[in-house]
Amino acid sequence: MKTHDFAALHARHVWRGTLIAALLNACLYPLDILRGRDIGPAPWWPVFGASVVGFLIAAFILVIHRRRPQSVLLGSTLFIVNQAAILVSAGLMGPYQLQDPNLIPFQVHKLGTLTVAILAPERWVGLLCIFAFALIPVIQFGRLDPALQGRIDTSEPLVMLVYGAVAAVLLLYRLRGLATERALVQAQTEAADARRTARLLLAVRDLSNTPLQVIALASAAVRRRNPDLGEPLDRLDRALERLRALHQPLKAYEADLEWRPGDESIDAEAVLAAAEVQARARRSSAAV
Repeated sequence: MKTHDFAALHARHVWRGTLIAALLNACLYPLDILRGRDIGPAPWWPVFGASVVGFLIAAFILVIHRRRPQSVLLGSTLFIVNQAAILVSAGLMGPYQLQDPNLIPFQVHKLGTLTVAILAPERWVGLLCIFAFALIPVIQFGRLDPALQGRIDTSEPLVMLVYGAVAAVLLLYRLRGLATERALVQAQTEAADARRTARLLLAVRDLSNTPLQVIALASAAVRRRNPDLGEPLDRLDRALERLRALHQPLKAYEADLEWRPGDESIDAEAVLAAAEVQARARRSSAAV
């Protein structure tokens, strides 16, 4: 894989994470209306509005981005917008849901930190969203009416900070694993390219051996028949020696190659023909 291939892979990773997060928002977040529905007339529009944002982002990715790929920055920005819509909705719905002592407080924020840790497309995006999901409930708890605060366990702010810390660790661990995997793939790709180049050079060496031997024999024959041509033949012999010297570094490549059954009688012309086909294919893909 070339550098642009890794960039394309990263872009797919970013947009895939944004799409999944948007679909979760659009399809599952409306169920939050069911929480605390017996408390009173809690507004439905914050949850519905956040889900609409998720639906629009998912539709944009499926309809527009798939036809005309957009930038990675836009994908990360849409991921943040999706999480921001959920945070705004949770902030508006929180005071109503906290009136029920049987409900787990800040459930949306806790799930949000873990969701971001799993789906965040980039490190800065993930840390920003996790920070928001973990810190906003702490601020919200401090601003609650004392009567509502009394219904919530005083350890909830600490619990939210723990959720945020765990989510941040999970995010960094996941992204580090992805980076390690990409580095391994890149190293394997470079090794494969080196082996392919070595085989190509060895094929060139094998094809040049016979012409060099013919030239050497012809030079020796001419030298015997025409001793007076010694000077030009000496120059020819020195040129042949330089060409033979070029073969010496190739022995290191030959020793490092992984030889498979059948490689003992390598078809040099077939190797060169295959290399030409691969080069044309790469040029065609680059042009597209």
